[in-house]
Amino acid sequence: MIRPDTACQAPDRRLISLQSTCLIASWLEEHHLPVEPVLAGSGLSSADLQTPALLITPEQEQAVFANTVALTGDPLIGLKLGQRMRVSAYGQLGYAMLSAPTLLDALQVMLAFPVLLGSYFRLQLETLPNGQLALRADHYHESPALRLFNVELCLSSIKAMLDDALGARLQLEAVHLSSNPPAHSDHYRTYLGDCPLLCDQDAERLVFAADTLNATLPLAEPVTHFEAKRHCQTVQDSFRPEPSALVSQLSAQLEQQLEAPPTLEQLANQMHCTTRTLRRHLQRAGCGYQQLLDRLRFQRAKLLLNREQLPIYAIAEQLGFSETASFRHAFQRWSGTTPRAWRQSQPHQHAPF
Repeated sequence: MIRPDTACQAPDRRLISLQSTCLIASWLEEHHLPVEPVLAGSGLSSADLQTPALLITPEQEQAVFANTVALTGDPLIGLKLGQRMRVSAYGQLGYAMLSAPTLLDALQVMLAFPVLLGSYFRLQLETLPNGQLALRADHYHESPALRLFNVELCLSSIKAMLDDALGARLQLEAVHLSSNPPAHSDHYRTYLGDCPLLCDQDAERLVFAADTLNATLPLAEPVTHFEAKRHCQTVQDSFRPEPSALVSQLSAQLEQQLEAPPTLEQLANQMHCTTRTLRRHLQRAGCGYQQLLDRLRFQRAKLLLNREQLPIYAIAEQLGFSETASFRHAFQRWSGTTPRAWRQSQPHQHAPF
């Protein structure tokens, strides 16, 4: 977990708010279920949930998601939680959407601030060959085991936000899934509306009639809209804090030595500073040496699994693991799935094992 004024950012790292985690905690409490088990392995505590300004990593949130799915055993949990993510829960982003002139403007505001939205998909508007408009969700790179949960959480939460902005239940033309129909697909009508569900598509989508997004919003107000958008930009910028120069240097140095990771003491010698200095900078950045090493290893592992035709044992060696089993256990802890399952979930993977 990372405070908003400091961060330990490895390349391509982003930070997110506690919003979804707090929502899950609230849902569990309402259903008389303990909160602590869903925080296991995330590095978060119940006390952290009382600090709204706290920022966490996607890996921490995905750990909470995995625990939630396992604890509840409810196949509809993604849809249920998404429906509870009302537009008012998104702070200034919600105000910017509610005060937008039209539903299309509200949707464009939502897409303009992905860090505040917190999606694990690339979201974009597209025009389909039949003239309908669609919100497309693709480029999912998190745990394959959590893909359906994340898809359903994403689609149902966006649908709930648009319903709130419109002040009425938005009628969709269709919902697209890139997978086969889930066993509980009959329940989609409850959470996403009475519309066709088309599966085995090239991406996930919410499909709208061409004129639907031109609807004027009941709470449109130009001054509020302008101020809310300006505040959104400020907040989004603060969610991407710059690491200290020393931590950046440490990350770069460590990234070049993943095949045989040095100890913190050895890194300190390489960087001509004391171990105490490195520890102090890492502490200020909200992370530890092992956490940083795990993050860099995980990023490199995903690249190798996605792009290189390498057997798993060779990837383990490149990441400094003496045994393939140790790498498998570590990767499962990072992602919620095995390296093999991850590789098989990606396109064009035919590597040996």
